[in-house]
Amino acid sequence: MHILEIGADHEDESGGARIAEAAFRTVPRDHTTFLVWRVSESGTEMLPRTHYGTFYDAEAYLVYSCSLTNQPAGPDVIRREIKEKENGNGEFAERHIHAWAGERSGNLAALALRRGTQLAAHLGEPVVIHREAATKETPRLLSYFRDGIRILRSGSGTLNGGGRLYRIRGRRPVLLQLEPVSWSHLSADGVFILDTSALLLLWLGRAANLVEKIFGAKIAYRMARGAEKGMTARRIAIAHDGYEQTLPPSDRALLDTLLELRARSVRPASPPSDPPRAARLYRATQPPRVSPITMPSQRPAARLEEIRRAPLHKEDLSDDGVYIVDSGSRGVWAWVGPNATNSAARGALAAARGLARAKRLVVPVSVVTAGREPLEFAALFRNWRWCDARRDSRLRAARSATTRLDAVSLASNSWLAAEAQLPDDGSGALRMWRVRRISEDECSMVEVERPQAAVFYDRDCYIALYTYHAPTGEQSILYYWMGGSSPNDLRNLGAKEAKDLYTKLGRLPVQAWVYQGKEPAHFLQIFKGRMITYVGSAADYDPTGRRVMAPARVLIRVSGQYAREARGVEVQNAGLTDDRGACYILRENARVWVWCAASATGDEREVAKNMAAADHILVMQGKEKPDFWNALGDRRHLLVASPLKEVERPLPPRLFYVSLGVPGQYTFEEIISFNQYELVPEMACVLDAHRALFVWLGAHCCPRAKDDARAIAHAYLALDPASRDMETPVLVLSQGREPPHFTGFFPHWKQSMWKGHKTFSAIISALEGKAIVQCGNSALQTGNTANCFDQYEKYPLSVLRGPKEHLPPDVDPLAKELYLTHDDFVSTFNVPYSEFRSLPAWKQKDLKKAVGLF
Repeated sequence: MHILEIGADHEDESGGARIAEAAFRTVPRDHTTFLVWRVSESGTEMLPRTHYGTFYDAEAYLVYSCSLTNQPAGPDVIRREIKEKENGNGEFAERHIHAWAGERSGNLAALALRRGTQLAAHLGEPVVIHREAATKETPRLLSYFRDGIRILRSGSGTLNGGGRLYRIRGRRPVLLQLEPVSWSHLSADGVFILDTSALLLLWLGRAANLVEKIFGAKIAYRMARGAEKGMTARRIAIAHDGYEQTLPPSDRALLDTLLELRARSVRPASPPSDPPRAARLYRATQPPRVSPITMPSQRPAARLEEIRRAPLHKEDLSDDGVYIVDSGSRGVWAWVGPNATNSAARGALAAARGLARAKRLVVPVSVVTAGREPLEFAALFRNWRWCDARRDSRLRAARSATTRLDAVSLASNSWLAAEAQLPDDGSGALRMWRVRRISEDECSMVEVERPQAAVFYDRDCYIALYTYHAPTGEQSILYYWMGGSSPNDLRNLGAKEAKDLYTKLGRLPVQAWVYQGKEPAHFLQIFKGRMITYVGSAADYDPTGRRVMAPARVLIRVSGQYAREARGVEVQNAGLTDDRGACYILRENARVWVWCAASATGDEREVAKNMAAADHILVMQGKEKPDFWNALGDRRHLLVASPLKEVERPLPPRLFYVSLGVPGQYTFEEIISFNQYELVPEMACVLDAHRALFVWLGAHCCPRAKDDARAIAHAYLALDPASRDMETPVLVLSQGREPPHFTGFFPHWKQSMWKGHKTFSAIISALEGKAIVQCGNSALQTGNTANCFDQYEKYPLSVLRGPKEHLPPDVDPLAKELYLTHDDFVSTFNVPYSEFRSLPAWKQKDLKKAVGLF
């Protein structure tokens, strides 16, 4: 395995200890709270609430958050006493210390980290310490500040006729002040605010994210009316990338003063950042000393031995060890076991920081204690069991709720629907089709008669349309089921058929892609616990030719204790399936036996008897009769009882915003402590419920996101550092038609929340003092007039006039004019593009020859 020798930082922890203790003396150990300090050489100053969320790039800060597990944290946390119990029935607190230092903070960064360690020692409780990287803050730190954070330039003077330049980034927006005010900071994928004493100019890059544009508009509005500036309300002007010359003369003159328009040079959109890679696990040890003599100021380097790559499991962590998890762009984590030595525990954070430096990762670095792992850390491991007394009680309630699971009761108890993953009780209407291949690139859908009989084959694919009545009206789910041995070309053909059916149904159903053996609870509930998957492809039909006949001689392993867990799988070979069960069904023509192992529970026996359906003979292990053994024949070795897997305790759900880059490239930004207000109609989001993946499509999200919903889900699973199962069920749903097993993950869901939502065009019109103009999605995406001209990457005129072999690879040599900005186009051709396009082709060609663009 790969071994790294890491030189840990030498940090003198004695200096300033007395000062730190005085500053932290009033911090409550047993109450929820939220506090922020400014760190300096002379002391640690607690900040008033009005300064929360504002950071200066030459300073360092400590942020301390203590809240109940899975409860909101931040400045608005309600102060209450925490009563923790070791038996797991009490309330557990999540304690986080964030040491943030600006890019120009110098030695204050190490000092803030030391003070954070001293605060942790004062608390005397398990706490997570984060070393934050400026502009790459952890999602948890950003989650504390609902309106985002501001990173300002230290020592920046007053405006005095000049201006300040800011950039807005992220979905929990970060407002970053830039110096100097220069075109060199502006990029095509950015949203910027130019703040002057007389005017606020909002500059929108042509490739900027729509949600960042919305946040930019809202922040500009707050800045224009900011009471802290002691100014009256200022005007706001909107400048679109490449359309600066269309501003009113006075605004254009002011912009030219601060940013000379003749020197305009906007950087192209940034290349996509490195995607998260599969997590790697290292064990930290102290290397043997080469010499018994060491310098007093030296600390032995940490030795990191790579022991595993994703998928990681909790069992990989031993109680007496210190481990480092490298999850790439999602941060580096140090985990300290409960029996680790004091010296190893003290060096854990330094070892993690050393690994980040060795791999040149500018990412947050954190240290966690065993038993208090936050969700972000636990999610790096496969099947981590989440210990939370409150959620455990909900899971038990969902598992044991076998009655009154109709659509009305589940809609009113959506948390129960979410934990059980049941939008209704499965008693709705069902239509089902089998995908049948006609030729290499063509298939048809053959409707299945009596679909409730649930006959599936592992080399086939099936489409099921389920309709049920909910309090909000008729709802439907379109399931696409793929057999474990079905060929990829058949799966692709079936996916096309499912998409065509979804389009014919007006894009109203929830779309669900499910795989054999990974079926969600509701899919199994539809078939009332009688779903059986046979080996091969459907071949035997009844005389009508439409109804599939099950094999006459078959052995079926049954798993599950409830109808929504029940699966039957034909067994032909030993050890080729992960399915477990203590009951089997043996069918020999008209005779049926249900065999139950001595270890089978009463619930398992009832599930097997229900699945057998027909008259059957119950056989208990050890009491088999000769006729049973004769019917079983040479398959006796397959009759092996396997105990059911331990009941899952999945992680709480996680929410991610989706950003679309070039086709096929997606990035995901996590939102911690989320609620329904995070679901912005202009966005596509991924809700990771671990047992299933939901893709939520806002009403105004771009058409590409709606067409690529399944690709978004697959990209998320592929980029997850935990190396997720690519056959995790995927459900795609649209804004306004969310089923209860999705809404139940959001506290206090309101169907009417989006009624007053303002689109981007409405917000811009309001800022400019104009009447609201309705426009289509394309205009929403660009912020400019909707035409193809704005969709092309833009380049300087000098580049486009150069030799053909020196042109950028995406430029069409026969249509160079499309790659000019609007302002460059008008100054070159003396007409806007709309008029140029209306000219005859020969006239366009002559004009392009005259300006050197042909």
